[in-house]
Amino acid sequence: MRGKTLGIIGYGHIGSQVSVLAESLGMKVIFYDIDPKLSLGNAFKVATLDQLLKTSDIVTLHVPGSSQTKNLIDVAKLRKMKKGAVLINLSRGDVVDLKALKEALDKKHISGAGIDVFPNEPKDNKTAFDCILQGMPNVVLTPHIGGSTMEAQENIGVDVATKMISFLETGSSTGSLSVPALSLPVQQEAHRMLHIHKNVPGVLSEINGILSGLKVNILGQYLKTNTDIGYVVVDIDKKTSSKALSELQKVKHTIKVRQLY
Repeated sequence: MRGKTLGIIGYGHIGSQVSVLAESLGMKVIFYDIDPKLSLGNAFKVATLDQLLKTSDIVTLHVPGSSQTKNLIDVAKLRKMKKGAVLINLSRGDVVDLKALKEALDKKHISGAGIDVFPNEPKDNKTAFDCILQGMPNVVLTPHIGGSTMEAQENIGVDVATKMISFLETGSSTGSLSVPALSLPVQQEAHRMLHIHKNVPGVLSEINGILSGLKVNILGQYLKTNTDIGYVVVDIDKKTSSKALSELQKVKHTIKVRQLY
């Protein structure tokens, strides 16, 4: 491993920890992420995904599953990988086009692969596992065991409980796969309203119109959206009438409204 270049796609909590471990083995670490990230150790951020693929001896994926990352590694991206490189996918099953990967492995352009997640995984022990990469001598397939140690399961349980408590008490949705992620400071001397709605134009304008009509003093407002869902958090003056909650529930395309405190 010493002297090899590891390319990390997705430099979040897991990707950055992989970076630290890889450096301790003497590897050169480069990474690519769509968000600005502070490098750990001597890891170097590259400007484009293509640059990472062309220069890495080993590419490892640590990205979330979404419409943006589906088939992120396809025929075109595999062709841009360094000849003889190794691909590791421990993120989500649909991030890699397995048919394209098999072709790249057959042609020896990719020398090997380690895959822990799959587009279709057995629901139980009675369901047969079927993958196009089975039987290939240069591929290691593991049954989605990335987080299956006792220590990992304990840490996951603590993490989930901590994030759930944070959502219930502050409205923070960090780590959510459905509601857009917001990390929020606690606002003193205020009421906090949470409004989850379908991501369609005009909802925020309607919310602000209602609050303006009720002469509500807005102390802080946060908005984030994904493809389907919009999430608005509004901190308002404590003197606000309780009517605000019932009026926000009437907003078109509302999914859920909640007052925290």
